[in-house]
Amino acid sequence: MLNKERGCRIGVIGECMVELQGTMFSTLTQSYGGDTFNTAVYLKRLLGASYRISYITGLGCDALSDRMLDLWQKEGIDTSYVVRSPNKLPGLYQISVADNGERSFQYWRNDAAAKYIFDDETTESLASHLSEFGWLYLSGISLAILTDKGRETLLNALDRYVADGGNVLFDNNYRPVLWPTKEDCQAYYMRVLSLSKIALLTEDDEHLLWGYGSIDQVIARTPTNEIVIKRGSEPCLIDVEGKRSEVAAQRVQNIVDTTAAGDSFAAGYCYGRIVGKSPEESARAGHSIASRVIQYPGAIISKERMKLESA
Repeated sequence: MLNKERGCRIGVIGECMVELQGTMFSTLTQSYGGDTFNTAVYLKRLLGASYRISYITGLGCDALSDRMLDLWQKEGIDTSYVVRSPNKLPGLYQISVADNGERSFQYWRNDAAAKYIFDDETTESLASHLSEFGWLYLSGISLAILTDKGRETLLNALDRYVADGGNVLFDNNYRPVLWPTKEDCQAYYMRVLSLSKIALLTEDDEHLLWGYGSIDQVIARTPTNEIVIKRGSEPCLIDVEGKRSEVAAQRVQNIVDTTAAGDSFAAGYCYGRIVGKSPEESARAGHSIASRVIQYPGAIISKERMKLESA
């Protein structure tokens, strides 16, 4: 059982990158984004001032990194666990939009600061602080960007964290280009899932990683007591220790940008479970916020557009 102070502290592990968007070789707009960061922002907005959301990542000591930290802090995100590396830079990605509206992404992240946050003696000490959090959220991308040494350091820390009563929340976001082989990814995922309190699985990513199979097969191979399967506009499926239910998504007529649909759903679901709502109520909260987010461009919409209810 978590004490109140620890239960109100949530750590989110991952990478937030500089985003470039616009016409190539013309004017480009700078922003920032990343799956876990999107979730962190929405989770903070939903939970409010009573909860502390800390983003655990790496940045450089450059002007872009400084500006990103300033903007994160304005969102109420605690940045005291951000590792600053003088010889590294933040990752970068560019969004290109084709004439038919189709979006494509190019990434420059192979030597980004976030890759090394659990690597050396200085950053390994970060792992020893994980016990300060009642909840830790990470994704498949959080694992994928790390070095092999960093992944092992993190997983060993998660072993100790769970033994000490901590709760791991894992989203399976799978990006094949970030892994040497599917088998490597599968092995790491199974290790994290075996430590997780809640598994948030996107059905398409499950099929991409494991091959097409039934929902029964997905649940049977997932060693987590609480499993949520995200299925886009279809109802999500929840399995809690063998008890299953479905919660319908909210219908949206004008879909503008689905970039952060899964990330925002995860925020809504985790918010619900952290404050003590049932899995079904939590799924409705996830669908509610995702339905708002996809009606506007960009991964992070304004607070006004969220029309937040009090947490």
